[in-house]
Amino acid sequence: MLLENTVFCIYCLSATNNRTKSSRIVLLFLFSYLRWIPLIQTYSEKQLKKQISAQNLSFKRDGVCILSQLSLQIQAGDYLTILGLNGSGKSTLLKLLLGLWQPTMGQIWRNPELRVGYVPQRWHPDPALPIHAEYFLSLSIDTQAKMTAQEKRALVSCSLEEWGLSQCAHQPIHTLSGGQWQRLLMARALIRKPCLLALDEPNQGIDLQGQHQLYQRLSQLNQQGMTIIMISHDMAHAMSYSQNLIALSEGGICCQGTPQELLANPIYQSRFICAHQHIGDDIDHAS
Repeated sequence: MLLENTVFCIYCLSATNNRTKSSRIVLLFLFSYLRWIPLIQTYSEKQLKKQISAQNLSFKRDGVCILSQLSLQIQAGDYLTILGLNGSGKSTLLKLLLGLWQPTMGQIWRNPELRVGYVPQRWHPDPALPIHAEYFLSLSIDTQAKMTAQEKRALVSCSLEEWGLSQCAHQPIHTLSGGQWQRLLMARALIRKPCLLALDEPNQGIDLQGQHQLYQRLSQLNQQGMTIIMISHDMAHAMSYSQNLIALSEGGICCQGTPQELLANPIYQSRFICAHQHIGDDIDHAS
């Protein structure tokens, strides 16, 4: 600001002292440039914070429209949970955002520096591939990382220990329990140190204590700056840990916002809270 004012004063003095027209134009240009610097810096900071931007996404499969004209942005450090009833397009949206599938229409921009870790839904190991947990995890280490073989082994060992899988290191992956396999997928997603972690219903096959530990770990990662995108049917988790939520219905985002905003939204109350109550009532009647 001081430099900007100084240039402006020099410009005014040059005008009164009959300086050449060209010198006054240069000073005026410099003054204008200095005025724009804060705006340019602010725009650049916003661009760096934005990790994924989707505009007017549509997706069809076998002629059936699953998502239509959907737009959203993912900011660095966000903790976003995607909600929706079965068949609402949650997994489809996540795969489109990550670039695993291509939209039928619309555009997706991803930060070129974005490193993603992904925990898919319903991925079961093939018994025909007799690889053990340690080797499976080592396959996910960045091939461009300048690490010695000893450093890679140490990284894998540390990751297995962190997720309570040291005793399973030499166990074939198809023999792991559901909870062990899910924890191994988490270790796999994080071993490259991503800046964005995407999870599609990661609590499948995990007991209640394991789910609590998973959510605590995700919260810690988010507090350390990692972006979290999660698909979940666990409303309690979504409301307790998420910074933002989007709810999908009929191929689009029917409501979005903070947990407090969604709970107060009549559309969310009618389409989700009431729907879950009806499901619970049906279960009670069936039993």
